[in-house]
Amino acid sequence: MSVNRQFGSRSGLLNKFCQMVFAGALVLATTAPTFAEGLYPLGDTEGIPRFSDEHIQLRPPSDTGTRPPLIVEKGDLFLGVGNLDEGFTTPWGAVWQPQLWVFGTMRSSLQMFDNGSASTVSEWRNRFDLYANLQLTGTEKILIGIRPLDRNAPGRFSGVSLNDSRGGGGSQNLNMDIRTLFFEGDFGSLFPGLDSGGYTWLDYGFSVGRQLLQFQEGILINDEVDALGLVRNNIRLPGVANLRSSFVWGWNELGRSNAKVNDSAHMFGFFNSADMHTSSVNLDLVYVEDSEKDGDAFYGGVSTIQRIGHYNTAFRVNGSLAEGDDNAKVGSGVLVSSEVSWTPKSSDDIVYINTFVASGNFTQVGREPVVGGPLGALGILFASPSLGNFGSELSSASEDVVGFAVGYEAFWMNHRRSLTLELAGRKATSPGRFDDMAVGFEYRHRLAQRIQWQFDAHYSLQERRTDGFGLRSEIAYQF
Repeated sequence: MSVNRQFGSRSGLLNKFCQMVFAGALVLATTAPTFAEGLYPLGDTEGIPRFSDEHIQLRPPSDTGTRPPLIVEKGDLFLGVGNLDEGFTTPWGAVWQPQLWVFGTMRSSLQMFDNGSASTVSEWRNRFDLYANLQLTGTEKILIGIRPLDRNAPGRFSGVSLNDSRGGGGSQNLNMDIRTLFFEGDFGSLFPGLDSGGYTWLDYGFSVGRQLLQFQEGILINDEVDALGLVRNNIRLPGVANLRSSFVWGWNELGRSNAKVNDSAHMFGFFNSADMHTSSVNLDLVYVEDSEKDGDAFYGGVSTIQRIGHYNTAFRVNGSLAEGDDNAKVGSGVLVSSEVSWTPKSSDDIVYINTFVASGNFTQVGREPVVGGPLGALGILFASPSLGNFGSELSSASEDVVGFAVGYEAFWMNHRRSLTLELAGRKATSPGRFDDMAVGFEYRHRLAQRIQWQFDAHYSLQERRTDGFGLRSEIAYQF
């Protein structure tokens, strides 16, 4: 009885606290610029000078800093200076200038995470993203990527578990699995002899292979899929400066759950982006045929991105419609989200207020097993670092929930250092679910030209569960 009373009291207090914070976030969204005048910026400030009348000579390359070389650079240097190689002419008329660039990022993190429902995770985990880019022309290239230190699952990163509750000891997940491999180009550039005068519609871009598909800021789909894509740029319509339309067929590696990929699903997508006079509008439609496992489903997303006065804004509506009954991988629901941000005067700092409302069970077309859910794009407390068992501070699932993220990002030392402070919350709109709130920060410091240190911490208040917390210290080295 005492436990029930404690949980009941805590749930009531947290519910009232969530209501107060949600009301405060609404007031903050409308009054913050006036209320906070003089309280920020936190980061470096700089006056806005008038344009100088003095002639300023361009700096020679020796005065602009050294260019960090890649691991391998064959052919013309990446962002180098000097004469370009003349290349050779192919039998079909294209001029190729082959260049091979190898690059990557090594990440190593010491982290501790407690979500209030499972045992505390303490671990040291590592991730290495390695890519080789064979650049043939400005539009044609072959890109291959591997992750030799993990097997694309939260519990399968090389490193050491530091707490006995999860087995302890080290784990090696060395592999040479290909995570990215595709060829992309443009028909008009690849076969210039078919239209030497440039009068026909041959400028269609294409890509084929295992590639990242990310639409609606990753809310609709955020996954690496074996796919064929066709794109047409520079479509002119009345009132539209530019329209880009893409058709994508994906036949393998669609991640319809966080646990594993689905090799039986076929995805058919039609993605459109239009640059209007005052905004950019995106309309994306997807159908997934998967009668063998998880079920067929329709997906759609529409967004508009614009600047309103001093404010950067983005409004999105994404939906999923399962043809059969809902399950853990495919559901029916709608997710409405908004993003508003602005920059305090005389600084590069960013203030943002993001909100969302989910009705039903909105599910993504696909996502990689190690990335977060659809709410990951709306705040650092909803995003996963995609490294080890450290998940998102707050659940990034979008089923019958409303929420917000209010944050401030400050910069110092010409963006060598940054600090993001954030308060975020979720409130369930259907029975049997939980309300959660969290506060956290993310600090980044560029230690050297290639090395960045990041430190994260958060604390969460959770209804009917113990409070959660997390600490991370990560070093990233870019090759």
